[in-house]
Amino acid sequence: MSAVPSPAADTATPPAAERPPLTRTAELGYGLGDLASNLTWTTLTAFLLYYYTDVAALTAATAGTILLIGRVADAVIDPLVGLAVDRTRSRFGRARPYLIFAAPVLGAAFALTFTSPGSGTTAAVWAAGTFVVVGISHSLVNVPYGAMLPMLTDDADTRLKMSGYRFVGASLGLITVSLAVMPLVASLGGADRARGFTGMAIVLGAAGTLLYWIVALLCRERPAAPAPREVTTRRALAALPRNRHWLGVSAASLVAFVRLGVITAGAVYYARDVLDDAWATSYILLAFSLSALAGSVVTPWVLRRTGKRRGINLGLAATALLYVSLFFLDGQPAAFLAVFLFANLLGGFGLVAAPALVSDTVDHHEVLTGSRDEGLLYAGYSFATKVGTALGGALFAWALSWGGYRAEHVSAQAGQAIEWAFVGLPAVLCLVQAAFMRLYDLEKRPA
Repeated sequence: MSAVPSPAADTATPPAAERPPLTRTAELGYGLGDLASNLTWTTLTAFLLYYYTDVAALTAATAGTILLIGRVADAVIDPLVGLAVDRTRSRFGRARPYLIFAAPVLGAAFALTFTSPGSGTTAAVWAAGTFVVVGISHSLVNVPYGAMLPMLTDDADTRLKMSGYRFVGASLGLITVSLAVMPLVASLGGADRARGFTGMAIVLGAAGTLLYWIVALLCRERPAAPAPREVTTRRALAALPRNRHWLGVSAASLVAFVRLGVITAGAVYYARDVLDDAWATSYILLAFSLSALAGSVVTPWVLRRTGKRRGINLGLAATALLYVSLFFLDGQPAAFLAVFLFANLLGGFGLVAAPALVSDTVDHHEVLTGSRDEGLLYAGYSFATKVGTALGGALFAWALSWGGYRAEHVSAQAGQAIEWAFVGLPAVLCLVQAAFMRLYDLEKRPA
């Protein structure tokens, strides 16, 4: 892989008028990247806090601080990876080399995150170090993967459709995690939960690596890159605040992933300590996964008719109201799960559409500055996914600490803190996300 532009690589791509449309195999294959990502990422967001508090024996406050500081620290790597993608020229393309060579690094780092070589300070230091490493590894794969979308096609409808395919992959990853993680832990570790978590991480990390390699095989970057011009890193970074649409999408995505982090980190605690049914964790995560799967199909259809911003904000307003109603459904599991599923379907419009929205801001950025900078602009979205989910997990962990959570005995105060964090906080976050979406306005008005 070389950062030096290769004339041969650039001239090998046919002009825009001669580009054949993407094959269905390439469109569907692109979605496998989010399946790979969620095998690792959703496992981290849904089970790492639980692993820290109940297996590695860290305090909730320590675990929450590690989640937040670790993500903020390693998120600095996202714009650096984005800049590297924008400057990479190789026989594999600009984004594909990262999927090929960094995916196995991510798989290994993921496995190490679910190990603990000691206790006390040793366990805390190991947890912090491995958490930062797995975050950096995720950047090296996920930023290039996301930046591929505007490289594959410049058609807005195709991008929105492929964003839907991405979310199908993400939904399948969520479903796999919700159904497979704890059974894998039990089957691979037996009574030794620590060994079970490590074995589970090895299996899912290897599966994720193979899926990323399939994406690299099926998806080839189509649109010709603009003629290289000298743009310094400082100038590229300085141009970002001028793109208010990108700022709005990135900020809204950050808040959306805070909400996602609260839900995935809190599910196991809410099921066990509020619903009094530890197995309900799988039902809650499965309901959330099914809402994402349904949303990946429904979202493109809805947003083509309402407009992207309007449809996303209507969904967020409805979701906030539905979440408030969950306070009154504790003793009605079937009704709770139905409302929870429908709320997250409507609230997920922005998550499904986000890659397409980022691609729109890339086109606008080229008009604004003369440079597309796909990698750098997508790094803002990657930053949102990492810091958002970490902040969501940290907020939930701090709520546990505020409620006096103890793994051996959950008090009534701790149970109340869990309920307010899991149900009340997402309702507020929906309204904040809608406010940031007001900054985005790059679309043709629906007829």
